[in-house]
Amino acid sequence: MIALILIYINFIFGFCCAIWFAFFKVHKIDEGAAHSSIWFKLIIVPAVILLWPLVLTITLSQKKKVIESHKK
Repeated sequence: MIALILIYINFIFGFCCAIWFAFFKVHKIDEGAAHSSIWFKLIIVPAVILLWPLVLTITLSQKKKVIESHKK
């Protein structure tokens, strides 16, 4: 029962991260996706749901690199 709850929590975090990434941050990681259609964004949502810890780590580290480059 606890494992099932943890799976649901993981899915909820993954879904929230996927929506945030697909609609607000994908253009910062991939410049080719800047003018992508909504269909492309919906296609990448399932992958981001599964890989949300990796996507979140990459997105947040990308943000830190941009902040550090502006400080120099």
